[in-house]
Amino acid sequence: MLKRVAIFKALDIEIKKQRGSVAAKGNYRGHHSLKEQLSQGTITIIAEIAGGSPGLGKTRSNFKASTHAKSLVENGAKALSVATDKFLYFGDDKGLSETRSQVKVPLLRREFIFEEYQVEESKILGADAIFLMPALLTQSKLVDLNKLAIAKGLDVVFEVTNDDEIKRSIEVGAQLFCIVGRNLENWHPNYDKAIVLIKKIPKDSLIIFEAGINQLVQVKHLHALGVHGVIIGDALLDDFYPGKRLASLLKGEAPPIKKIPKVKAVPTPVVVTAVPAATKAAKEKISSPRKDTGSRMSGTPARRTPSTTARKGKKEPIMAKKKAAKKATKKVAKKATKKKAAKKKKR
Repeated sequence: MLKRVAIFKALDIEIKKQRGSVAAKGNYRGHHSLKEQLSQGTITIIAEIAGGSPGLGKTRSNFKASTHAKSLVENGAKALSVATDKFLYFGDDKGLSETRSQVKVPLLRREFIFEEYQVEESKILGADAIFLMPALLTQSKLVDLNKLAIAKGLDVVFEVTNDDEIKRSIEVGAQLFCIVGRNLENWHPNYDKAIVLIKKIPKDSLIIFEAGINQLVQVKHLHALGVHGVIIGDALLDDFYPGKRLASLLKGEAPPIKKIPKVKAVPTPVVVTAVPAATKAAKEKISSPRKDTGSRMSGTPARRTPSTTARKGKKEPIMAKKKAAKKATKKVAKKATKKKAAKKKKR
């Protein structure tokens, strides 16, 4: 997954460099400190705004990031992670700049940062903090991007998934860590495995935790372990009203079970092909002999339906004999009629 991200972002960055960033009306000069928010003593709820995720795929086709942002802040979010990555999180730059104009809480830009251009762009769009992933960057690049971000007044959150990435982040001077309890190849969450990494973070650092959090009991457990903030994302993605869903989660309510409507079994319709009346009559004529209705004169041989062979134009010997006999009968009848007529005249 990470290799694909690198390829997609390299092309995306080049396109942006050529046309310039058009999502923001002007440079954002303010700053809402994520560090200060995480240092309040209570655990900070960071709600994520996105159109989907690497694990779930696209879950929203049309949504307004700023509308979701206001609802989430009203229902307990103290900071927001706003996705601008369009490949795996299905967000856009416009969503971040519009959100900045609507809320007054720290905004984290959910983006895969590879170049200095993206750091400067983050500040212009209205971000207060950015993510850097050691898994995606060389050590020298990690150092350069961190220095530039600090110079631009941005807080830097180092996303780590193992011991090595924690060590590399410490060498750069990281103060904000986000423990990502996920497999970076398929994005499946692993809460228990990520818990072990909490003890590896320096005590004077601030810790954010992200591993598919969807229950209040998890939030309380992490707070007891010394975590300063949690990112809640997947639990909100499949809800039309993410603010209400966040409120119910923070109250300890179980997520609603979405019922699948039962579909009644419909019997397969029997398709009856309409047969024209003329065709139907012809078929009946061919398939079955005509019934004697009593209108036929006695002594007259019954009319029979010709066989298949006869219909094809081939004469059968038996039929030929019957026809010859019929003609002979007619001749005899004619002679008899003539004789009767002649007798009547004589009289």
